[in-house]
Amino acid sequence: MIKLIATDLDDTLLTDDKYVTEGNRKAIQACLDKGIHFVTASGRFNESQLALIKRIDLNLEKELHIGDGGGTLFNEDKIHNTFGIMEKSFYLELLSEVRAMGLPCMVATYENIYYDQKDQPLSAIYGKVEGVRRPYVHYIDDLSDVPNKVLKLIFLRENEAVYNKLMSLKRPGMSVFMSTKQLMEITADDLCKFKAVCALAKKLGIEKKEICCIGDSENDIGMVRDAGLGLSVKNALPSVKAVSDAVGIKTNNEDGVAWLLEKHIL
Repeated sequence: MIKLIATDLDDTLLTDDKYVTEGNRKAIQACLDKGIHFVTASGRFNESQLALIKRIDLNLEKELHIGDGGGTLFNEDKIHNTFGIMEKSFYLELLSEVRAMGLPCMVATYENIYYDQKDQPLSAIYGKVEGVRRPYVHYIDDLSDVPNKVLKLIFLRENEAVYNKLMSLKRPGMSVFMSTKQLMEITADDLCKFKAVCALAKKLGIEKKEICCIGDSENDIGMVRDAGLGLSVKNALPSVKAVSDAVGIKTNNEDGVAWLLEKHIL
């Protein structure tokens, strides 16, 4: 029996215009009525994620959620746990290689996101969510001086050349992947959504076989593959569908999560 559901947000639970359909909302409520914990597991920074969670309007912000691609467990009150911090030397070496390639990026800690190019298009993408409680995207003169511990580097995948350059950086101890249709990320290997999902499950006294995870992108592969029940929406990448126990027939714009919940859980 499934006792915990963790779903990705962008391109999974959210429509392309970043809202939750009424069909998805009703299916979530039905899960809650059955006593099933329903949480989100996103690559988003926690403040941005929280604003989107509140749009669901089911008091889910009181639950612990997985943010920063598995870097944090948080709710509306505070960040409860952090995972997957990069070693400082590893980060500085990686930043040097990225700069040598001429690739602009943003850097995320568990508290803020930083950029060092004032015309950085990523800053607009990350700063446009309405309803956030505080500014969390900040300009800094030099990304080498980012305060606090680094979780990941974020890139705009403008073309295949950018993708290939970033993939060429991959080495032991590092993950490089598409987090959305637009974005790529580099993280330490131990930063992943499913490790944080399992940490949450342990807090709740829930076993791995009682976890369902739903996703669409490369940063969802681990949790979809390793959960007791792994599901993907119709618009998921082939690599995600390949590790899923079941694939939906509806996209994120067509109540895709609701269809999966009704078919496999409710």
